[in-house]
Amino acid sequence: MVDGLPRARQIAIKKENKENLYKLIQLHEDWGIRWLCGILKVSRAAYYKWKNRAQSERGRKNELILERIREIAGKNNSLFGKLAMTDYINNHLGEDENRVNHKRVYRIMCINGIRSQRPRYNRSSWKRSEPEEVAENVLKRAFQASKPNEKWCTDITEKKIPGTNDKAYISTIIDLYDTYPVSINVSRRNDTILVNKTVDKAMEENPDARPLFHSDRGFQYTRAVFKKKLEDLGMTQSMSRVSRCIDNGPIECFQGIFKEIMDVLYPGIHSYEEMETAVYAVYDYYINEYPLHRYGGKTAGEVRKAALEAEVPKQYPIPKNNRIVKYWDHIHSLQNNN
Repeated sequence: MVDGLPRARQIAIKKENKENLYKLIQLHEDWGIRWLCGILKVSRAAYYKWKNRAQSERGRKNELILERIREIAGKNNSLFGKLAMTDYINNHLGEDENRVNHKRVYRIMCINGIRSQRPRYNRSSWKRSEPEEVAENVLKRAFQASKPNEKWCTDITEKKIPGTNDKAYISTIIDLYDTYPVSINVSRRNDTILVNKTVDKAMEENPDARPLFHSDRGFQYTRAVFKKKLEDLGMTQSMSRVSRCIDNGPIECFQGIFKEIMDVLYPGIHSYEEMETAVYAVYDYYINEYPLHRYGGKTAGEVRKAALEAEVPKQYPIPKNNRIVKYWDHIHSLQNNN
């Protein structure tokens, strides 16, 4: 019955089954505790310990955390996993309240069968195009930015509309300082108009921005007229290398998260119009509600507001991914041995 479940959930189920036996004994004590414990193969000492137990301070705190988790999960269709849930709770605590640990949140969620409903997406295959103009990979995977509007990444992703043959194309530009989506547009067509509108909207909101502008080598970005547009705006163009989608990793990650949030918050989309409405609603939710672990649980909107108001923006170093470090260490060792 419990095989294959997380260990914390297995322990919780066994504990719950044991407590059910204790409750059954307590309900029928007049039948004889010794006899009931023998029939149910329960230790009398363990039963009396359970019966005379007093809830600990930690237990009361766990009940409050569980109540908060259920409230949050109920509002967003169980969108958050353990890290996002922990960050959201901590970000909404008062200064005098104790912060909760993600391991504790995970254990409480696991024990009570609360899990994220976010699906996982695989990126569609990259399609080669014949470019008019290309740019060097100026970014070179240096995804750390020291202030807003220093480095922008952009890409287009598609979203199928269930039950129809329609698709929505979502064009986004994010700022690498705070992963804030400085512009987002949705269209029925994956064309140059969509990209131009996305850039124009970004500049309307950030008229003084002169960022490094990084993209893949999609046909929308390799046109000579688009290169001229960026030059006129004072931007430095950068492009991923051929077949190197990881060169544009941050926006790829953002798009995956964005679509996962949409599927959880708006599962009943059946038309392009509903999809369009959902895109802009999720855009607002991500900026103002979605906690980001790298920024201590703050939302992208909170991080950006603080940075724009500060003389020296706070720095948020990108944490190392140990799996990637080990992978490259292995590759380098192979190269050195050859």
